[in-house]
Order: sequence, then C-alpha cells, then structure tokens
Amino acid sequence: MGTLDGQVALVTGAGRQNGIGAAVARQLAQDGAHIMVTDICAAPADLPHGGNAAWEELEAVAREITALGVQSLPLQVDVTVAEEVKEMVSATKEKFGRLDILINNAGAIIGPAPVRYMAEKAWRRMLEINATGVFLCCHHALPLMINGGNGGRIINLSSIAAVRPRIFMSAYAASKAAVIALTQSLALEIGEFGITANAILPGDIDTGMKQWGMQMESMVTGTEYDAVVGALEERIPAGRLGLPEDVARLVSFLASDAAEFITGQAINLTGGRELS
Repeated sequence: MGTLDGQVALVTGAGRQNGIGAAVARQLAQDGAHIMVTDICAAPADLPHGGNAAWEELEAVAREITALGVQSLPLQVDVTVAEEVKEMVSATKEKFGRLDILINNAGAIIGPAPVRYMAEKAWRRMLEINATGVFLCCHHALPLMINGGNGGRIINLSSIAAVRPRIFMSAYAASKAAVIALTQSLALEIGEFGITANAILPGDIDTGMKQWGMQMESMVTGTEYDAVVGALEERIPAGRLGLPEDVARLVSFLASDAAEFITGQAINLTGGRELS
C-alpha cells in the first residue's frame, strides 16, 4: 500500500526520461498516485538547452507509469499559454475527477549572458517559463484542488541559483527567486484549505539540462568535459552530482501526510554545495 494511494498528481516538464519531472512522476506513481504528465515537447531549436522532450519521450514516461499499476495521461502543454494550462486542468478533471498534488517542474535556461549583452527576448522568455508558468498552473489548478475538499500539495521547483546566483545567469536566478516568493505568498493564502505550498531548490542535478550547461562551460573555458564535472564534484560535500531521483524522494515526502505541517518553505537539495 502506497502513501499516496488513490490521489492524483500533475507533473509539468515530465517528458525527458532522464529529467527531474519524469523521476518525480515515477516516484509518485510508485507511491500509488495516478499521474498526469505534461511537457512542451518543443523542437530543440526552440529550447536549445537539453531539457526539452519529444512527444514520444513523454508517451514513454506515461507508459512506464501505467506499468506500475496506476493510471497516467500524457499531454503536450506550454505552461506560458493560459488557455493550454486551463485545458490541462480540465483534462485532469475529466480523466481522474480530482487533483491532489501539483508539481510545477517545467523550466528552461535560455540565452545565458552578461546583463549588458543579454537579449531582451531571452530575459522575457525565461521569466515567462520559469515564473509565469508556475503562476498560471497554480492559478488554474487551485479551484479544482480547493473544490475537492481533500486538501493537497503544491511543490514548485526553484533552484539554488535563486539564493546563490552565478555570473551570466541573472535571468534564470531572478525567475527562480520569483518562484520562492510566489510559493511563500501562496502558502499564506491556501493553508485554510488544507493545501501546503513548498519550493525545492535543487543544486547540481545530473540531467540533460545540467549536462548541456557543463558542455557549454567546457567549450567556453577550453577545459575537458570530464575535468569540468570533476571540479564541480569536488565542490560538493556529498562528493557527487545529484540525481533526479534525489529530487523525487524529497517531492514524495512533501506530498505525503508526513509533511502536512510543512508549508511556505524553500528547501535546499544540493549535497551541501552552497556551503562550499
């Protein structure tokens, strides 16, 4: 018997099989929840950071979940488009009849550059995906969660970059800091309905997006890729990069009854990276 038997979770950005969203979806399915999995399924040219998924990958994630003995539904969604988000919530209600857990994982890194050279379009797009997308998902999902009368969990994926920014990453850091502020304000608003809201701040997690970033660093600095990885691991007290499954296990806990007294928190998940 799972800790989330009979509950329904919606996970955005869940299409990459080696990504955080897919790992979260698998974990929550193992916990007994039915899962709506969504992703933008954009062409690489549209989001050239190694984090976007093809439709076939999203379908494969949904099949993996179904094989675990729960129901799943894949849906292509751009979280920056209000009408698509609204339709996503409607599809969740039609398929499952309820929504208990919302995981806002969809995110992107676009056009990292010094502020003086950064393209305005890159700045705006980053804020749209990483911050406005979280707002739209919460905005449209909350009525279904509140009307269900069963309480619930909202878990937003921020980043350690929100509190420990790096050069050339101002737009990403700003967008992820916005997620923390949104989460904390939201927690104050929805506590009366038995719904908690928390943010997770992953550090260096070994995903396609992180690998893309390390490849970029390797090219810019002229350093071998393995050396870039090794130097990063040396700065992490835990001695390794994080895994998507590390994030998934924390999400599993925050989604469970064991975390019902935790809300409005921004939880670092870095292997101690911010201490070094």
